[in-house]
Amino acid sequence: MTKKNWDSDWIHFSKRARRGVFVLIIIFIAVAVSPRIYYNYFYTPPQYDILVRSIIAEGIEKDSVYGKDEIGSRYNQPSVLFNPNDYLLEEWMATGLSEKQSASILKYLATGAVLKVKSDLKKLYVVDEELYNLLAPKIALPDSIEKSKKESYSKKSFVKVDRPIEQNQEETVNDRKDSLKPVSINTASAWDLKKIPGIGPYFAKEIIKIRESYGGIIAYEQLFDVYLMDEEKIEVIKPFLIIDESEIRKIDINSASEKQLRNHPLISYDMAKSIVFFRENHRVYKRIDEVLLSPYIDGEKYKDLKPYLKLD
Repeated sequence: MTKKNWDSDWIHFSKRARRGVFVLIIIFIAVAVSPRIYYNYFYTPPQYDILVRSIIAEGIEKDSVYGKDEIGSRYNQPSVLFNPNDYLLEEWMATGLSEKQSASILKYLATGAVLKVKSDLKKLYVVDEELYNLLAPKIALPDSIEKSKKESYSKKSFVKVDRPIEQNQEETVNDRKDSLKPVSINTASAWDLKKIPGIGPYFAKEIIKIRESYGGIIAYEQLFDVYLMDEEKIEVIKPFLIIDESEIRKIDINSASEKQLRNHPLISYDMAKSIVFFRENHRVYKRIDEVLLSPYIDGEKYKDLKPYLKLD
């Protein structure tokens, strides 16, 4: 048995194979070297006009607490003028405050406090200097109380009385209550509502917002939808409010669109869809209680909904 040489017998390249290997080596070298040749001898980098300037802004300094510049403020400035006494929870949150911080402002205003000048916002502990400076140009309040008003207060004469001041104040409030006439909760303006003890600008605006969403208020319990409204406050304001169901704005279930129906707080998406489906695929409603044919409306829901429905 003859011994095979590894280089001559086991590894053998034909002439054609050797040419192929040679071509591959040339291609490899060309691919590896061509980019360098191109960038060194043929490529011309584009020219850019770079404007270098320093940003000088008065009052912009490093925020040591949050670790960012005020130019990238975490707060947002309202696009239009606003009265902070009438701002809602969502609107305060849109400025960059948290829900808890926004709720604390509404709670403060719900006590009957009124912001009279711009600087009164600084009394709100959640409004820091950065937020105040951002909001100030958009606050629809005066910078200060008119001097003439201040002088008129200083010139008032005070009569000495034997009764304690607390008693006088209590009697003044009671006299004010006695002179107030009850108003309809479904037609009263914000101005009329603000006259009622316990209802400030915030509650007046929220009550109107709730009544508009329902089409009218038929029960005092609906006022619990107002944020920060509680049973104690409702008991205080009830004597000054009248509920008249004839003033309710009702929905015609034979003509109202699906969108109009589901805009009502008591009508869900499925309820609205089923009400419209019945009249479009079967027949128009002949009685209001036929909405019970909807699988999404039971006896309890119908009882709450009935005062807001009608047939024309």
